[in-house]
Amino acid sequence: MAAPPPQTTTSSPAAGRLGFAYALPESLPGFDIAAAQNRLGGNGRLLADLLRAFATEHGGSATDVEGLLREGKPATAAAALHRVKGAARIVGAQAVAEAAQMLEDDVRHGRIADITVFADALSDAVHAIRRYVAAAPAAKPAGAVSAHKS
Repeated sequence: MAAPPPQTTTSSPAAGRLGFAYALPESLPGFDIAAAQNRLGGNGRLLADLLRAFATEHGGSATDVEGLLREGKPATAAAALHRVKGAARIVGAQAVAEAAQMLEDDVRHGRIADITVFADALSDAVHAIRRYVAAAPAAKPAGAVSAHKS
């Protein structure tokens, strides 16, 4: 049995930016990609993975929050908004984070909550991720060896 191919890892921010830039556009409307990459040590592959996960895990959050508010569960809705806000900040989705913060404040303080701005920002972010990040082709980092033989 052949030995598995060596795995290489690096903690170099430059390696993350250069080796995995394939999956990230320079900018996305409503996002601060540069700040998100810096927060993640320059690891573009990780950011691309987190953006995809954000779209999958939080894409339906506006509908969920709206349902919780309709059911008279403002504390649960506020907690859901808080989670979305935190995840949005990690991936650089500034417009979503700001909209979630405003809606969370309204809900927590018993003010009339209009979910429209949050829902629109989230929808725009998810569409941008799906269009520019999720559809990006996967590429192996330089020096990677394929385990599949032809």
